Amino acid sequence: MRVLVLGGSGYVGSRLCALLRDSGWATPVCGSSRSAVAGVESVRVDTRDAAAVRQALQGIDAVVNCVAGNASAIGEGARVLTEGALAAGCRRLVHLSSMSVYGAVEGRVDESVATDGSLGWYGQAKCEAEAHVAAFAAQGGSAVMLRPGCVAGPGSDLWVGRIGRLLQARRLGDLGIAGDGWSNLVHVEDVCQAVLAALHGADAAPGVRTYNLAAPDSPRWNEYFVDLALAIGATPVRRLSSLQLRLDATLAGPPLKVAEILAKRVLGDARSVPVPLPPNLLGLWERHLQLDSGRASRELGLQWTPYAVTLQQSAAWFLQQRRGSLPDVPMLRGGDSPT
Repeated sequence: MRVLVLGGSGYVGSRLCALLRDSGWATPVCGSSRSAVAGVESVRVDTRDAAAVRQALQGIDAVVNCVAGNASAIGEGARVLTEGALAAGCRRLVHLSSMSVYGAVEGRVDESVATDGSLGWYGQAKCEAEAHVAAFAAQGGSAVMLRPGCVAGPGSDLWVGRIGRLLQARRLGDLGIAGDGWSNLVHVEDVCQAVLAALHGADAAPGVRTYNLAAPDSPRWNEYFVDLALAIGATPVRRLSSLQLRLDATLAGPPLKVAEILAKRVLGDARSVPVPLPPNLLGLWERHLQLDSGRASRELGLQWTPYAVTLQQSAAWFLQQRRGSLPDVPMLRGGDSPT
């Protein structure tokens, strides 16, 4: 099976390409506008370029959409992909969506809950992309949509690197009620195993199957913050008020974001700049939304990485990175994050 992985040089995509390469039953093709994955056939493609997408789909049996980026890359890119796949006769699609499609809903949430793109551009773009996937399935395609929570583990700059740097700077810690929401952490390996199961399964009938992805023992944010702080030595752990967080996000956040962008452009690395705290994270950390991943356990046969293992591996990666001894590992760049 030849599998085109769009967004294949990103955090999830690069790991997925490596697993497909070693699977014995699949031949991955890394589709990306950036660098390729070692030992994997690659094609440079802008997913909003219909001609380039159609060309990349030639001879492909299944496609996995791991594309991250801005609203256009997510929403419009999904339209171009699904239309191109139908035209090329590629009827199998695995699409990485996000828990952001559930909007502001709280409580225990399974896949039957209606989507809501009202919280921001990211959730809206993900809902738009899901609509294009549904249209693909309605025209005879076989689609699996995965809705991961916050993808953690080695290499996750958003949910490990950024959090760790904020903890070391004492700008994050025990947030009280402001950090009492569910983290919905899921190990990157579990996300990749869900994709493999979706591709390797015998059921390729037309239609859409949707799965939430979050470890059943995923803790609340406060627990994760304190656990990670202890694991990386960012102690004593501070207790911060909601007011302190809001001031950090609204007053310091915008200028720090500008400095981060400039540092990346000029220096190629923004680690010398203090981490900006996006205001929308404050809502995420207090939201009582808990993903129900029972369907993925039953139908995809997932064996979830225990939280303790995710924490240990994440902390080890963070400490190696801070010492400058970590090999070049692709970082999460927004594909599984509402920022």
